[in-house]
Amino acid sequence: MKRILQLLVISCFSLNVAIAQTYQGKFVEANYDESEVPDYTLPPVLTSFDGQVINTVEAWEKTRRPEIIRFFEQNMFGEIPQPSSPIKKSFKLLAENSALLGGICTRKDVEITFQNKIGSVTMPLVLFVPNKTPGKVPVILLANGSDIRRKNLALDDSQRYGSTRNGIPLHQLMTRGIGVATVDYQAIGKDNKDPEGKVTGGIIDLFMKPGQESRNSNEWGMISVWAYALRAGMDYLETDPNVHEDQVATLGCSIGGKVALWAAATDLRFGMALLATAGHGGDAIWRREFGETLDNMCKYLPTWICPNANTYAKNVHEMPVDQHSLLATIAPRPLYVATAHHDLWADQKGQWIGTYNAAPAFELYEQQVAFSSPQQPEINQPITESAIGYHVRSGVHGFELFDWEQYMKFIEFHFMKIEPRSVSEVYRSE
Repeated sequence: MKRILQLLVISCFSLNVAIAQTYQGKFVEANYDESEVPDYTLPPVLTSFDGQVINTVEAWEKTRRPEIIRFFEQNMFGEIPQPSSPIKKSFKLLAENSALLGGICTRKDVEITFQNKIGSVTMPLVLFVPNKTPGKVPVILLANGSDIRRKNLALDDSQRYGSTRNGIPLHQLMTRGIGVATVDYQAIGKDNKDPEGKVTGGIIDLFMKPGQESRNSNEWGMISVWAYALRAGMDYLETDPNVHEDQVATLGCSIGGKVALWAAATDLRFGMALLATAGHGGDAIWRREFGETLDNMCKYLPTWICPNANTYAKNVHEMPVDQHSLLATIAPRPLYVATAHHDLWADQKGQWIGTYNAAPAFELYEQQVAFSSPQQPEINQPITESAIGYHVRSGVHGFELFDWEQYMKFIEFHFMKIEPRSVSEVYRSE
Protein backbone atom coordinates (compact mmCIF):
# COMPACT_ATOMS: atom_id res chain seq x y z
CA MET A 1 0.00 0.00 0.00
CA LYS A 2 2.87 2.35 0.88
CA ARG A 3 4.48 1.63 -2.51
CA ILE A 4 1.21 2.47 -4.31
CA LEU A 5 0.97 5.79 -2.47
CA GLN A 6 4.56 6.61 -3.40
CA LEU A 7 3.84 5.90 -7.07
CA LEU A 8 0.73 8.08 -6.94
CA VAL A 9 2.71 10.95 -5.43
CA ILE A 10 5.43 10.60 -8.08
CA SER A 11 2.83 10.46 -10.87
CA CYS A 12 1.01 13.55 -9.59
CA PHE A 13 4.30 15.43 -9.23
CA SER A 14 5.38 14.49 -12.75
CA LEU A 15 2.02 15.57 -14.15
CA ASN A 16 2.19 18.92 -12.33
CA VAL A 17 5.73 19.53 -13.60
CA ALA A 18 4.65 18.76 -17.18
CA ILE A 19 1.67 21.12 -16.90
CA ALA A 20 3.87 23.86 -15.42
CA GLN A 21 6.46 23.49 -18.17
CA THR A 22 3.74 23.64 -20.84
CA TYR A 23 2.17 26.69 -19.23
CA GLN A 24 5.49 28.50 -19.00
CA GLY A 25 6.40 27.63 -22.59
CA LYS A 26 3.14 29.09 -23.79
CA PHE A 27 4.12 32.55 -22.56
CA VAL A 28 7.91 32.42 -22.91
CA GLU A 29 7.70 31.89 -26.66
CA ALA A 30 5.56 35.01 -27.20
CA ASN A 31 6.81 38.20 -28.83
CA TYR A 32 6.22 41.44 -26.92
CA ASP A 33 8.54 43.63 -29.01
CA GLU A 34 6.79 45.99 -31.47
CA SER A 35 9.92 46.07 -33.63
CA GLU A 36 9.48 42.33 -34.22
CA VAL A 37 5.94 42.67 -35.56
CA PRO A 38 6.07 41.58 -39.24
CA ASP A 39 4.75 43.59 -42.15
CA TYR A 40 1.23 42.51 -42.99
CA THR A 41 -1.78 43.39 -45.08
CA LEU A 42 -5.27 42.85 -43.72
CA PRO A 43 -7.78 41.31 -46.12
CA PRO A 44 -10.47 43.90 -46.96
CA VAL A 45 -13.72 43.23 -45.12
CA LEU A 46 -15.81 44.15 -48.16
CA THR A 47 -14.03 42.03 -50.78
CA SER A 48 -15.07 38.40 -51.24
CA PHE A 49 -12.68 35.48 -51.61
CA ASP A 50 -13.12 35.59 -55.39
CA GLY A 51 -12.37 39.32 -55.55
CA GLN A 52 -15.95 40.62 -55.70
CA VAL A 53 -16.35 44.09 -54.18
CA ILE A 54 -19.22 44.03 -51.71
CA ASN A 55 -21.15 47.30 -51.84
CA THR A 56 -24.70 46.31 -50.90
CA VAL A 57 -26.29 44.79 -47.81
CA GLU A 58 -27.72 42.02 -50.00
CA ALA A 59 -24.27 41.02 -51.29
CA TRP A 60 -22.90 41.12 -47.74
CA GLU A 61 -25.65 38.90 -46.36
CA LYS A 62 -25.80 36.43 -49.25
CA THR A 63 -22.11 36.19 -50.16
CA ARG A 64 -19.53 37.80 -47.92
CA ARG A 65 -20.84 37.20 -44.40
CA PRO A 66 -21.60 33.50 -45.03
CA GLU A 67 -18.14 32.82 -46.48
CA ILE A 68 -16.45 34.49 -43.51
CA ILE A 69 -18.51 32.43 -41.05
CA ARG A 70 -17.87 29.28 -43.06
CA PHE A 71 -14.12 29.86 -43.08
CA PHE A 72 -13.93 30.31 -39.32
CA GLU A 73 -16.22 27.34 -38.80
CA GLN A 74 -14.12 25.00 -40.94
CA ASN A 75 -10.65 26.35 -40.15
CA MET A 76 -10.73 27.82 -36.66
CA PHE A 77 -13.51 26.94 -34.23
CA GLY A 78 -15.03 23.85 -35.86
CA GLU A 79 -18.56 23.06 -36.94
CA ILE A 80 -21.16 21.43 -34.72
CA PRO A 81 -21.36 17.80 -35.90
CA GLN A 82 -24.64 16.11 -36.75
CA PRO A 83 -25.53 13.69 -33.92
CA SER A 84 -26.62 10.18 -34.86
CA SER A 85 -29.59 10.66 -32.54
CA PRO A 86 -31.44 14.02 -32.37
CA ILE A 87 -30.78 16.18 -29.30
CA LYS A 88 -33.88 17.10 -27.31
CA LYS A 89 -33.65 20.17 -25.11
CA SER A 90 -35.84 20.91 -22.08
CA PHE A 91 -35.99 23.58 -19.37
CA LYS A 92 -36.94 23.27 -15.71
CA LEU A 93 -37.36 26.16 -13.28
CA LEU A 94 -35.76 24.93 -10.06
CA ALA A 95 -36.17 27.99 -7.85
CA GLU A 96 -37.34 31.60 -7.92
CA ASN A 97 -36.57 34.31 -5.37
CA SER A 98 -38.19 37.72 -5.87
CA ALA A 99 -36.90 39.31 -2.66
CA LEU A 100 -33.25 39.93 -3.52
CA LEU A 101 -31.66 43.34 -2.85
CA GLY A 102 -34.57 44.52 -0.78
CA GLY A 103 -37.10 43.37 -3.35
CA ILE A 104 -35.71 45.07 -6.47
CA CYS A 105 -34.45 41.82 -8.05
CA THR A 106 -35.70 38.33 -8.87
CA ARG A 107 -33.37 35.37 -9.26
CA LYS A 108 -34.42 32.35 -11.31
CA ASP A 109 -32.47 29.09 -11.25
CA VAL A 110 -33.06 27.01 -14.36
CA GLU A 111 -31.85 23.58 -15.42
CA ILE A 112 -31.33 22.93 -19.13
CA THR A 113 -31.25 19.28 -20.17
CA PHE A 114 -29.85 17.89 -23.42
CA GLN A 115 -30.86 14.31 -24.16
CA ASN A 116 -30.73 11.73 -26.93
CA LYS A 117 -30.40 7.94 -27.22
CA ILE A 118 -26.77 8.09 -26.11
CA GLY A 119 -27.46 9.84 -22.80
CA SER A 120 -28.21 13.18 -21.18
CA VAL A 121 -26.34 16.22 -19.89
CA THR A 122 -27.61 19.11 -17.77
CA MET A 123 -26.45 22.71 -17.55
CA PRO A 124 -27.45 25.34 -14.98
CA LEU A 125 -28.60 28.83 -15.94
CA VAL A 126 -29.23 31.68 -13.52
CA LEU A 127 -31.24 34.75 -14.52
CA PHE A 128 -31.56 38.00 -12.56
CA VAL A 129 -34.26 40.47 -13.61
CA PRO A 130 -35.31 43.83 -12.11
CA ASN A 131 -38.69 43.90 -10.37
CA LYS A 132 -39.39 47.61 -10.74
CA THR A 133 -39.00 47.83 -14.51
CA PRO A 134 -42.31 47.39 -16.35
CA GLY A 135 -42.45 45.04 -19.31
CA LYS A 136 -39.67 42.94 -20.76
CA VAL A 137 -36.05 43.94 -20.12
CA PRO A 138 -32.77 43.69 -22.05
CA VAL A 139 -30.51 40.95 -20.72
CA ILE A 140 -26.77 40.32 -20.74
CA LEU A 141 -25.96 36.62 -21.18
CA LEU A 142 -22.56 36.00 -19.60
CA ALA A 143 -20.33 33.14 -20.76
CA ASN A 144 -19.04 31.57 -17.56
CA GLY A 145 -17.18 28.43 -16.69
CA SER A 146 -18.16 27.30 -13.21
CA ASP A 147 -19.38 30.19 -11.06
CA ILE A 148 -22.88 28.82 -10.57
CA ARG A 149 -21.51 25.52 -9.29
CA ARG A 150 -19.02 27.32 -7.05
CA LYS A 151 -21.79 29.59 -5.71
CA ASN A 152 -20.04 32.74 -6.93
CA LEU A 153 -23.36 34.33 -7.86
CA ALA A 154 -24.17 34.80 -4.19
CA LEU A 155 -24.11 38.40 -3.00
CA ASP A 156 -20.79 39.64 -1.68
CA ASP A 157 -20.14 41.22 1.73
CA SER A 158 -21.74 44.48 2.82
CA GLN A 159 -18.77 46.59 1.69
CA ARG A 160 -19.54 45.51 -1.88
CA TYR A 161 -23.29 45.64 -1.46
CA GLY A 162 -25.14 44.73 -4.59
CA SER A 163 -22.29 42.85 -6.27
CA THR A 164 -21.93 39.11 -6.61
CA ARG A 165 -18.80 37.30 -5.51
CA ASN A 166 -17.62 37.06 -9.11
CA GLY A 167 -18.00 40.82 -9.60
CA ILE A 168 -21.34 41.28 -11.38
CA PRO A 169 -22.64 44.74 -10.32
CA LEU A 170 -26.11 43.35 -9.76
CA HIS A 171 -27.60 46.31 -7.89
CA GLN A 172 -26.54 48.77 -10.57
CA LEU A 173 -27.82 46.54 -13.37
CA MET A 174 -31.20 46.17 -11.67
CA THR A 175 -31.41 49.90 -11.00
CA ARG A 176 -30.74 50.62 -14.67
CA GLY A 177 -33.40 48.11 -15.68
CA ILE A 178 -31.03 45.57 -17.23
CA GLY A 179 -31.21 41.85 -16.54
CA VAL A 180 -28.26 39.48 -16.45
CA ALA A 181 -28.04 35.74 -16.98
CA THR A 182 -25.21 33.26 -16.99
CA VAL A 183 -24.67 29.64 -17.96
CA ASP A 184 -21.98 27.37 -16.57
CA TYR A 185 -20.73 26.12 -19.90
CA GLN A 186 -18.24 23.70 -18.34
CA ALA A 187 -21.23 21.68 -17.16
CA ILE A 188 -21.77 20.42 -20.70
CA GLY A 189 -18.13 20.27 -21.77
CA LYS A 190 -15.02 20.54 -19.66
CA ASP A 191 -11.70 21.23 -21.35
CA ASN A 192 -9.60 18.12 -20.79
CA LYS A 193 -6.46 19.93 -22.03
CA ASP A 194 -5.49 16.87 -24.05
CA PRO A 195 -2.10 17.62 -25.68
CA GLU A 196 -3.21 15.88 -28.87
CA GLY A 197 -6.36 18.01 -29.08
CA LYS A 198 -8.83 15.22 -28.39
CA VAL A 199 -12.13 16.52 -27.01
CA THR A 200 -14.52 14.15 -25.26
CA GLY A 201 -17.04 14.01 -22.45
CA GLY A 202 -20.24 15.83 -21.65
CA ILE A 203 -22.36 16.92 -24.57
CA ILE A 204 -19.56 16.10 -27.01
CA ASP A 205 -20.23 12.39 -26.44
CA LEU A 206 -23.90 12.86 -27.37
CA PHE A 207 -22.78 13.96 -30.84
CA MET A 208 -20.34 11.09 -31.43
CA LYS A 209 -21.17 8.48 -34.07
CA PRO A 210 -21.07 4.78 -33.11
CA GLY A 211 -17.44 3.74 -32.82
CA GLN A 212 -16.14 7.31 -33.10
CA GLU A 213 -13.44 8.12 -30.54
CA SER A 214 -12.50 11.67 -31.48
CA ARG A 215 -13.79 14.61 -33.48
CA ASN A 216 -13.11 15.08 -37.17
CA SER A 217 -10.58 17.71 -38.23
CA ASN A 218 -13.27 20.31 -39.02
CA GLU A 219 -15.42 19.67 -35.94
CA TRP A 220 -15.86 21.70 -32.82
CA GLY A 221 -13.26 22.68 -30.29
CA MET A 222 -14.16 23.95 -26.83
CA ILE A 223 -14.83 27.53 -27.99
CA SER A 224 -17.51 26.18 -30.33
CA VAL A 225 -18.84 23.76 -27.67
CA TRP A 226 -19.21 26.59 -25.18
CA ALA A 227 -20.79 28.86 -27.79
CA TYR A 228 -23.37 26.08 -28.21
CA ALA A 229 -24.04 26.42 -24.47
CA LEU A 230 -24.72 30.15 -24.90
CA ARG A 231 -27.08 29.43 -27.76
CA ALA A 232 -28.92 26.98 -25.53
CA GLY A 233 -29.13 29.71 -22.91
CA MET A 234 -30.71 31.91 -25.57
CA ASP A 235 -33.23 29.15 -26.27
CA TYR A 236 -34.39 29.44 -22.67
CA LEU A 237 -34.34 33.24 -22.54
CA GLU A 238 -36.71 33.34 -25.52
CA THR A 239 -39.28 31.55 -23.35
CA ASP A 240 -38.93 33.73 -20.23
CA PRO A 241 -41.73 36.31 -19.88
CA ASN A 242 -39.41 38.91 -18.31
CA VAL A 243 -36.82 38.89 -21.10
CA HIS A 244 -36.88 41.07 -24.22
CA GLU A 245 -35.82 38.29 -26.59
CA ASP A 246 -34.58 40.73 -29.25
CA GLN A 247 -32.35 42.50 -26.73
CA VAL A 248 -30.03 39.78 -25.44
CA ALA A 249 -26.32 40.62 -25.49
CA THR A 250 -23.59 37.99 -25.27
CA LEU A 251 -20.73 38.88 -22.93
CA GLY A 252 -17.48 37.16 -22.08
CA CYS A 253 -13.98 37.83 -20.78
CA SER A 254 -10.79 36.25 -22.13
CA ILE A 255 -11.71 32.76 -23.40
CA GLY A 256 -15.31 33.69 -22.57
CA GLY A 257 -14.97 36.68 -24.90
CA LYS A 258 -14.02 34.39 -27.77
CA VAL A 259 -17.01 32.20 -26.89
CA ALA A 260 -19.37 35.20 -26.72
CA LEU A 261 -18.17 36.50 -30.09
CA TRP A 262 -18.50 33.14 -31.85
CA ALA A 263 -21.96 32.60 -30.35
CA ALA A 264 -23.17 36.00 -31.60
CA ALA A 265 -21.54 35.55 -35.00
CA THR A 266 -23.29 32.22 -35.57
CA ASP A 267 -26.67 33.06 -34.02
CA LEU A 268 -28.48 36.15 -35.26
CA ARG A 269 -30.94 35.99 -32.36
CA PHE A 270 -28.34 37.72 -30.20
CA GLY A 271 -28.89 41.45 -30.51
CA MET A 272 -25.46 42.58 -29.33
CA ALA A 273 -21.96 41.32 -28.54
CA LEU A 274 -19.85 42.61 -25.62
CA LEU A 275 -16.20 41.57 -25.29
CA ALA A 276 -13.72 41.98 -22.42
CA THR A 277 -10.02 41.39 -23.16
CA ALA A 278 -10.99 38.62 -25.59
CA GLY A 279 -7.65 38.68 -27.41
CA HIS A 280 -6.64 36.27 -30.17
CA GLY A 281 -9.43 34.16 -31.56
CA GLY A 282 -11.62 37.06 -30.45
CA ASP A 283 -10.90 40.69 -31.31
CA ALA A 284 -7.08 40.80 -31.80
CA ILE A 285 -5.71 40.23 -35.28
CA TRP A 286 -3.39 37.26 -35.79
CA ARG A 287 -1.13 38.89 -38.39
CA ARG A 288 0.74 41.04 -35.86
CA GLU A 289 2.08 37.84 -34.24
CA PHE A 290 2.28 39.75 -30.96
CA GLY A 291 1.49 38.01 -27.69
CA GLU A 292 -0.49 34.86 -28.36
CA THR A 293 -0.21 33.45 -31.87
CA LEU A 294 -2.23 30.87 -33.77
CA ASP A 295 0.79 28.57 -33.72
CA ASN A 296 0.98 28.97 -29.95
CA MET A 297 -2.73 28.19 -29.57
CA CYS A 298 -2.49 25.12 -31.81
CA LYS A 299 0.51 23.94 -29.82
CA TYR A 300 -0.60 24.60 -26.25
CA LEU A 301 -4.40 24.86 -26.46
CA PRO A 302 -5.35 22.47 -29.28
CA THR A 303 -8.64 21.57 -27.63
CA TRP A 304 -9.92 25.14 -27.97
CA ILE A 305 -10.03 25.06 -31.77
CA CYS A 306 -10.48 22.52 -34.54
CA PRO A 307 -7.51 20.51 -35.91
CA ASN A 308 -7.84 22.27 -39.27
CA ALA A 309 -6.46 25.43 -37.62
CA ASN A 310 -3.01 23.84 -37.94
CA THR A 311 -3.19 24.54 -41.67
CA TYR A 312 -2.49 28.23 -40.97
CA ALA A 313 -0.58 27.94 -37.69
CA LYS A 314 2.83 28.56 -39.26
CA ASN A 315 1.69 31.27 -41.68
CA VAL A 316 -1.36 33.27 -40.67
CA HIS A 317 -0.66 35.64 -43.56
CA GLU A 318 -2.08 33.04 -45.92
CA MET A 319 -5.49 33.20 -44.27
CA PRO A 320 -8.04 35.03 -46.44
CA VAL A 321 -9.50 36.54 -43.25
CA ASP A 322 -8.39 37.82 -39.86
CA GLN A 323 -10.27 38.56 -36.66
CA HIS A 324 -11.54 41.93 -37.94
CA SER A 325 -13.49 39.89 -40.50
CA LEU A 326 -15.23 37.95 -37.73
CA LEU A 327 -15.99 41.14 -35.77
CA ALA A 328 -17.59 42.51 -38.94
CA THR A 329 -20.11 39.64 -39.03
CA ILE A 330 -21.83 41.11 -35.97
CA ALA A 331 -23.06 44.02 -38.15
CA PRO A 332 -25.52 45.66 -38.02
CA ARG A 333 -25.95 44.56 -34.39
CA PRO A 334 -24.06 46.69 -31.87
CA LEU A 335 -20.58 45.48 -30.86
CA TYR A 336 -18.47 46.62 -27.89
CA VAL A 337 -14.78 45.77 -27.53
CA ALA A 338 -12.99 46.39 -24.22
CA THR A 339 -9.22 46.07 -23.88
CA ALA A 340 -6.64 46.72 -21.15
CA HIS A 341 -3.54 48.90 -21.56
CA HIS A 342 -1.06 46.38 -20.13
CA ASP A 343 -2.63 43.25 -21.63
CA LEU A 344 0.30 42.25 -23.83
CA TRP A 345 -0.74 38.60 -24.21
CA ALA A 346 -4.07 39.64 -25.75
CA ASP A 347 -2.30 42.39 -27.78
CA GLN A 348 -4.46 45.40 -26.94
CA LYS A 349 -3.06 47.25 -29.96
CA GLY A 350 -4.09 44.36 -32.19
CA GLN A 351 -7.53 44.44 -30.58
CA TRP A 352 -7.94 48.06 -31.60
CA ILE A 353 -6.77 47.32 -35.14
CA GLY A 354 -9.29 44.49 -35.36
CA THR A 355 -12.07 46.71 -34.03
CA TYR A 356 -11.28 49.66 -36.28
CA ASN A 357 -11.10 47.54 -39.43
CA ALA A 358 -14.47 45.88 -38.79
CA ALA A 359 -16.23 49.25 -39.29
CA PRO A 360 -16.89 49.03 -43.07
CA ALA A 361 -19.48 46.28 -42.57
CA PHE A 362 -21.39 48.43 -40.07
CA GLU A 363 -21.19 51.44 -42.35
CA LEU A 364 -22.64 49.33 -45.17
CA TYR A 365 -25.82 49.28 -43.07
CA GLU A 366 -25.50 53.06 -42.58
CA GLN A 367 -24.67 52.51 -38.93
CA GLN A 368 -22.76 55.37 -37.33
CA VAL A 369 -19.29 54.33 -36.13
CA ALA A 370 -17.77 57.09 -34.01
CA PHE A 371 -14.10 56.51 -34.78
CA SER A 372 -12.47 59.76 -35.86
CA SER A 373 -9.19 58.19 -37.05
CA PRO A 374 -7.15 54.95 -37.06
CA GLN A 375 -5.35 56.30 -34.00
CA GLN A 376 -6.20 54.27 -30.91
CA PRO A 377 -8.36 56.23 -28.43
CA GLU A 378 -6.80 57.45 -25.19
CA ILE A 379 -6.81 55.28 -22.09
CA ASN A 380 -10.08 55.33 -20.10
CA GLN A 381 -11.89 57.35 -22.78
CA PRO A 382 -14.74 55.02 -23.79
CA ILE A 383 -16.74 55.33 -26.99
CA THR A 384 -20.33 54.27 -26.28
CA GLU A 385 -22.60 56.27 -28.60
CA SER A 386 -21.53 54.32 -31.67
CA ALA A 387 -22.46 51.15 -33.55
CA ILE A 388 -19.08 49.84 -32.40
CA GLY A 389 -18.20 50.75 -28.83
CA TYR A 390 -14.63 50.61 -27.59
CA HIS A 391 -12.32 51.41 -24.73
CA VAL A 392 -8.83 50.65 -23.57
CA ARG A 393 -8.73 50.96 -19.81
CA SER A 394 -5.80 51.20 -17.47
CA GLY A 395 -4.75 47.93 -15.90
CA VAL A 396 -4.28 44.37 -17.01
CA HIS A 397 -6.14 41.39 -18.41
CA GLY A 398 -9.50 40.71 -16.81
CA PHE A 399 -12.95 42.07 -16.16
CA GLU A 400 -13.50 45.18 -14.03
CA LEU A 401 -16.36 47.41 -12.89
CA PHE A 402 -15.23 50.04 -15.41
CA ASP A 403 -15.95 47.54 -18.19
CA TRP A 404 -19.38 46.67 -16.84
CA GLU A 405 -20.39 50.31 -16.61
CA GLN A 406 -19.53 50.99 -20.24
CA TYR A 407 -21.56 47.97 -21.34
CA MET A 408 -24.55 49.23 -19.36
CA LYS A 409 -24.32 52.64 -21.01
CA PHE A 410 -23.98 50.96 -24.40
CA ILE A 411 -27.18 49.00 -23.73
CA GLU A 412 -28.98 52.17 -22.63
CA PHE A 413 -27.97 53.89 -25.86
CA HIS A 414 -28.83 51.04 -28.24
CA PHE A 415 -31.53 48.92 -26.62
CA MET A 416 -33.25 51.32 -24.24
CA LYS A 417 -32.89 54.35 -26.54
CA ILE A 418 -32.01 56.72 -23.72
CA GLU A 419 -29.04 58.98 -23.04
CA PRO A 420 -26.36 56.87 -21.30
CA ARG A 421 -26.39 57.70 -17.60
CA SER A 422 -23.55 58.14 -15.15
CA VAL A 423 -23.47 56.02 -12.00
CA SER A 424 -24.50 58.98 -9.83
CA GLU A 425 -27.46 59.72 -12.12
CA VAL A 426 -28.61 56.11 -11.85
CA TYR A 427 -28.55 56.05 -8.09
CA ARG A 428 -30.17 59.46 -7.74
CA SER A 429 -33.09 58.16 -9.78
CA GLU A 430 -33.93 55.44 -7.24
